[in-house]
Amino acid sequence: MSIKLNVKSITMLLLVCLLTVMAWNPAGASAKTAAAKTIRVYVQDKEIHPKTAPVIQGGKLYVEFRSAVQALGFSFKYDAVQKVITAVSEDASFKIDLKAKKAYVNNISFSVTGTPVFIGSGADIMVLASIFQSTSYINADYDQKQKTVRIYVDLQGKPKKSDLKKIRALLEAHYQTATGLATIQSLNLETWGTYTTFSADVLIHKSGGELLDRIEHAEIEMEHKADKSWTIHNITSDTEYLDYTSLAHKEISVPDVDKMAIISLLAADFKARNEENIEALLALQNPAGKMFTDYPDLELVREYLKFTYDRDELKYNGESTTIVAYEPARATVYSVYNLGNNAQPELPKLRLYVLVSVVKSVDGVWYMNPDEDIILDSEIVK
Repeated sequence: MSIKLNVKSITMLLLVCLLTVMAWNPAGASAKTAAAKTIRVYVQDKEIHPKTAPVIQGGKLYVEFRSAVQALGFSFKYDAVQKVITAVSEDASFKIDLKAKKAYVNNISFSVTGTPVFIGSGADIMVLASIFQSTSYINADYDQKQKTVRIYVDLQGKPKKSDLKKIRALLEAHYQTATGLATIQSLNLETWGTYTTFSADVLIHKSGGELLDRIEHAEIEMEHKADKSWTIHNITSDTEYLDYTSLAHKEISVPDVDKMAIISLLAADFKARNEENIEALLALQNPAGKMFTDYPDLELVREYLKFTYDRDELKYNGESTTIVAYEPARATVYSVYNLGNNAQPELPKLRLYVLVSVVKSVDGVWYMNPDEDIILDSEIVK
């Protein structure tokens, strides 16, 4: 027995089948739709809900521009006549020219070979997520497994202007606390990443018993913590002492006995160095200094002095000695001397400007105290 079906019968049969399937699986049609729109967007760890969900086209992720930049705190403007979109913050700017199909980040053209920078038209265009990374401080990550996009200020990115203010205040507090009155004369951002590095010139005015103002030419490493605070990781610096030559005219009053003993001590020090007399050098050193307390083995001290001063070719010549600070058991001497070459006296000499520390022991004898010596400067002279 055969059944003949006309077009109308076939249509009715298909409709019945469709209704039957939907009756058994009423959510089937909507499930596919839900699966296609599950890319979620987070800006600064807060979920936003753009008008258009992110899409992947040509293997590249696109996100709605307006909702993302506004969540980041940018001001957004769309010129419908000129077909130009701009977004501006204190730290970065975007410009998208829809007519010319060009995009700019911080006034620098942004492009990706073989891929459009943006898709769509009007104020709600979609842009490549990677455009945000051109700001040097914003990052954009896509988790394919979780189907989430995260757009955020990167802790290891370029510091924002608000960060620079925090960093300057932190450094000012550091120098004020550590070394008295200070002024940051310059602070220049050098690199960023695991550590953010700066070069700085810090003017530090003399305080307490200090004799000279100075400038610290510093290299500073800062660390940006997870709580968004900044801490100092490391500081290295070269010190420039200001107006040190004026010390030659600032000799202070010292009792004659101590003055003669101190001047004789420095003369004996130069003599021992030139004669490479290790035992004489040893006898001139502060017995309570690091040379003896850190290296209690006398033979090690001898070897150290021999290594330091035993130079057949070197000759020490004192030029001037000025006592610039004095206490009954401690004094500071501004000493200018040159270092020449015995074998080749025609060669240029090295002139050194040094604050030499000397101390008096309980038996009334003055000793060299090199632990607290300060080399102010040096220069080549003929």
